[in-house]
This record gives sequence, structure tokens and C-alpha cells, in this order.
Amino acid sequence: MKIVIVGGGKVGEALSKLLIKEKHDIVLIEKDEKRAEALAEKLDALVLHGDGSEASILKDANLEESDAIIAMTGDDKTNLMVCELAKSSKVSNIVARINDTSNEGVFMKIGISSIINTTNSAVLDFKKAIERPGKILSGFVAGEKAEVFEIVINEKSKFAGRTVEDIAKKFSISAINRNGELVIPTHRTKLRDGDIITICAPLGEIRKIEKEIN
Repeated sequence: MKIVIVGGGKVGEALSKLLIKEKHDIVLIEKDEKRAEALAEKLDALVLHGDGSEASILKDANLEESDAIIAMTGDDKTNLMVCELAKSSKVSNIVARINDTSNEGVFMKIGISSIINTTNSAVLDFKKAIERPGKILSGFVAGEKAEVFEIVINEKSKFAGRTVEDIAKKFSISAINRNGELVIPTHRTKLRDGDIITICAPLGEIRKIEKEIN
């Protein structure tokens, strides 16, 4: 694939190296002149010095003939402008890095392919590292106001033998893994020992839910 990457920081450089190894055709745009020169010496890619949010630089990168563009500078406004220009150039795969969670909605509204929230990703990794055994954290939703996670129901759980309607007052159960089979729960579905349930709950309810499951 022909891929344009805007932002040649440490992550942009590492991603470029990986994609080059996979034989993709990479164009890397970096605003800092010295950094761009250093990257040009290290990478088997076309490195352009310039502001990736300017149409002229994206034209030099031959954006219209690219398969994908990744906007991964440290500035959300710059990344948004890159995405808007890419949309107008009809690039099919547009990926953006965002650093401020409150900006997610703005990026989603313009209909880009994927959003990578680097702050959320880091927080999620650290929180996963301290979760108790039996709980698998999937992510944050609703502007980091709720958490999605999987947890196992055991025979001692207060949830075992009760219906979804009985227990899901302040949270929702979206799926059940029952002996490897997917069960989409209704309000009458009764939970069993060994069920792995997927829960979406407000952050303030998480500890209470975990205690009841135990």
C-alpha cells in the first residue's frame, strides 16, 4: 500500500520502520526541518519537510493516489485539518491520533476510518495491569464515563442464578460467553456459574459490581 504518515516523532518513526519492513510505500511528513533530515537518512522512505495540514505538502506527498493516511502529530487541531483535507481528496482509509478525549466527537463527525486515542490507550494498559484475576478490561466509552469489561460468574457470586432483569439496574450486560457459545441476554436470561459476562457500567459503579460478583 501507499501510505502517507503525518508526524515524524518517535511513534511516527517506529510505525514507518514497521510498515517499510512490510514492503509498504511510505511518505513521511515532518514539520521540524532537522528532524526531517535525520529521518530521511534513517528511513527507506520519502521524507518531506513541511506542515502536513497544508494542501500543498499533501499534494507533494501524492495524497490523492495513496491508499491511506495516518495523522499522528501531537496536536489534535493539526490532525483534524489533515483528516479534512484527506476526506476532500477522497482517501479511502484515514486514521487519526487524538490526545484529548474531548475531541473524539469532532473527529467522528467528519467520518474518518479510525481514531487512536493515545491517552486512553495508555490509561487502559496501566489499568489492565492492576485488575483482579478473572476480569478483562476492554475499554472506556461515553467520554471515559463508563467502562466495558468481561468478568466470570462463579458459584459464590451474588449474580449466579439471578436474571439480568434482577441485577442490571445501574449497568448493562451486552453478551454472555457460555461454554464457548455466544448468548445475547434478554431481561429474563438467568446467569449461571461459569458464565463470562460483558458489562458496560458507569465508573462509579465498578467496585460495587465487582464485590457483588465475588
